[in-house]
Amino acid sequence: MNDNFTPVNQTKRTKSKFSIIFLVLIIMLAFLSGIYLGVWQSYRTFSQTPISDLISNHINLPFSDKVDTSLFNKVWQSISEKYINGPIDEKTAYYGALQGLVKSLGDPYSVFFDPSQTVDFNQELSGNFEGIGAEIGIKNNQLTIIASLSHTPAEAAGLKAGDKIIRIDGRDTAEMSLDQAISLIRGEKGTVVTLNIFPAGQNEIKEIKITREVIKVKSVNWQMKDGNIAWVGISHFNSDTDEEFNKIVQEIVVKNPKGIILDLRNNPGGFLETAVYIAGVFLDKKVIVIEDFGTKKNEYRSTNNSPFKDIKTVVLVNLGSASASEIIAGALQDYQKAVIVGQKTFGKGSVQNFEEFADGSSLKLTVAKWLTPNGRSIDDSGITPDVEVAMTDDDYNNDKDPQLDKALELLK
Repeated sequence: MNDNFTPVNQTKRTKSKFSIIFLVLIIMLAFLSGIYLGVWQSYRTFSQTPISDLISNHINLPFSDKVDTSLFNKVWQSISEKYINGPIDEKTAYYGALQGLVKSLGDPYSVFFDPSQTVDFNQELSGNFEGIGAEIGIKNNQLTIIASLSHTPAEAAGLKAGDKIIRIDGRDTAEMSLDQAISLIRGEKGTVVTLNIFPAGQNEIKEIKITREVIKVKSVNWQMKDGNIAWVGISHFNSDTDEEFNKIVQEIVVKNPKGIILDLRNNPGGFLETAVYIAGVFLDKKVIVIEDFGTKKNEYRSTNNSPFKDIKTVVLVNLGSASASEIIAGALQDYQKAVIVGQKTFGKGSVQNFEEFADGSSLKLTVAKWLTPNGRSIDDSGITPDVEVAMTDDDYNNDKDPQLDKALELLK
């Protein structure tokens, strides 16, 4: 993820009329078509239909008396006929309405991507993109650093989990959505972005200039520590992480380690299937996470072999550990398979369904919440460590790691 691709649209008051009526339109279409497959099929038809025909053909659907469905047509017609800088680009306006619709949900993780944003999102999941290498999210209504990826411009600039982004190239982020922030932070290799940062635990805003680079994420690293302890660091759960991790598992098993440190600090998440697979290496055929839709629940169980199930384990987490990282930490904690050490995690425990449409656009929509095997909600609450150990700026600046030190101590 990237200069965290959980984007949401920037839409503000100027698009509120657009989004309210369009919200009604899409909700009814989703209701008529079905939540998953039907949405794809209905939009596949729309993509071949002129925008004006789409509106006139589908706006007259049965809504409650609270909704004046003619308003969307009136607003569209007024903009088309009277906007001084017209003519408008109909496709851009249509995507803007869809983005406004999703924005109106008030959920920073539900996003409509236009085709170019969809390409960026898919590139991010592949582990390669251009930017500064920082994961960002919305925390307490403020644009916040979730994590700086290892060996990236963001890490070199000293950005840390919990730092608040106040301005991007002079633009205030107070009302800025994630997708707008990401589009401003990401950019071509060699260009510079200026961030005004309110560092976590400090009381002074700092201006930081960062040169963008091509970010290539190596998601898994490992090494043997003193005392025959294997340290495994996972920075992301990308499409190739399970394969990389499996190779490392075979190498570690040969070493017959006394203990394992699974380092998930500053890991903002990724693919659910990858997280379930990796947790399964430690847990033998158990429920790893529960998907709570409100009306029903799904259980995700590990099915792979568990070569680490009998090896003493410590998991390192911090504020930058989110989503899939929290799923693994929560599962190992619930089954008392590992001691969780560090600081409370980010608390990103919602489930997004990702749909790509025929025109290249896509929708990432929150449809459920993650629960640990014991039924604890991850969203907002996060995972509280069994042993809390802080990491101070002084530790960071002097290459000290008291969290790792504690993990090694526990495994001796």
